[in-house]
Amino acid sequence: MDLEGNLGVFEPVSIFQTLNIARVSGELTIDTGHNSARVFFDRGDVVFAEINHRPVRLGEALVAAGRIQQSDLNRVLVRNRKGKKLGKLLVADGAIDEASLRAALEEQIKEVIYEVVRWRKGWFRFYTGRQPRDNEIAINIPLDHLMLEGVKRMDEQGDSSG
Repeated sequence: MDLEGNLGVFEPVSIFQTLNIARVSGELTIDTGHNSARVFFDRGDVVFAEINHRPVRLGEALVAAGRIQQSDLNRVLVRNRKGKKLGKLLVADGAIDEASLRAALEEQIKEVIYEVVRWRKGWFRFYTGRQPRDNEIAINIPLDHLMLEGVKRMDEQGDSSG
């Protein structure tokens, strides 16, 4: 571990900005006690993020957005996944194309970041050099837009969860 601290002292926006300015690559873990998130950076930009208590799962989001049919999701879910990610299985099945999947994953990553920037209690740790697992699809998202939208949402909601 290369960096760690208390969210009560260093808010998530400050942590993200520090990692971005330093242009580092690695894994940031954030734990509030009742939820946790992992965010991966490549030279300061977010490439992957996941949260334990996700309000909407990928398959549900794809169906709700009309990108796949419920029957496609059900068909892929009943198969033996052998450790493969749902998105890759949907692409292999022909239910969705790679570009549409990447767009949906980018939206999910953004939603994780927008949630995490609201957290004010808990701990963070950054591990230099760690990368997402091979079965994750990395998406390069410039951090400045993420932070602006995250702070805007936080202001609109008037909320600072933790």
